[in-house]
Amino acid sequence: MPKDERPTFHEIWALDAWLYEQQGCLQEYIQALMGHADVRMTEHYQAGHEGKEVQYLTVGADLKL
Repeated sequence: MPKDERPTFHEIWALDAWLYEQQGCLQEYIQALMGHADVRMTEHYQAGHEGKEVQYLTVGADLKL
């Protein structure tokens, strides 16, 4: 991936906060994981993902040779 297209640390960090939220984790838990003293900072990282959802797929691996 070209360097200018790679996600920044903060973009990855924001995705982590949002994914924890999508999994139903308590906001206080997410705040503690991220080391934020104020829940508003955690909410700031979680913002901007509206209208998106995680889609999980179950796949199999046929490893027979």
